[in-house]
Amino acid sequence: MPLAEEMRLTTLAVPSTWQPYGTLILTPPQAAHSVWWSFDPDGSFVGWYVNLESPVGRWSGGTDHIDQALDILVAPDRSWRWKDEEEFTERTGHPFFWDEAGAAAIRAEGERVIALAEAGAFPFDGTWCDFRPGPGWAATGLPWWWDQPGAGRVSRWSTGPGR
Repeated sequence: MPLAEEMRLTTLAVPSTWQPYGTLILTPPQAAHSVWWSFDPDGSFVGWYVNLESPVGRWSGGTDHIDQALDILVAPDRSWRWKDEEEFTERTGHPFFWDEAGAAAIRAEGERVIALAEAGAFPFDGTWCDFRPGPGWAATGLPWWWDQPGAGRVSRWSTGPGR
């Protein structure tokens, strides 16, 4: 969908179940990315998803970040590919997003993470690929204000499980 059309859409936040994968997310402090371990419904590890995003702002009610469109898919064998390059290119230079220098910094963060994947370094070293939530774990509830606008916060996204 073209950016101009997308930005005219009315959106509504609704609670839902993350599908089709079970997901474990690592959000390193001050990093401009998060790494998501994805699991099939039977618990089999299917790969990593790297979400390039602004460093997460943590506060008492959760986390805030700004998605930066460009992502990376990393297979269990650590082969990888860029995701959403067209969207990233379309947003580059738009006044609501990032300029050319910002785009270069976003891509450089992606290349840094790709180097970790290619080297088999953490978090792409097999750690947590056999993760299973404890049998007593229940889904967390949403706070009363989950659907309220982020009054006073600058972020476009306020998330628990991610985009």
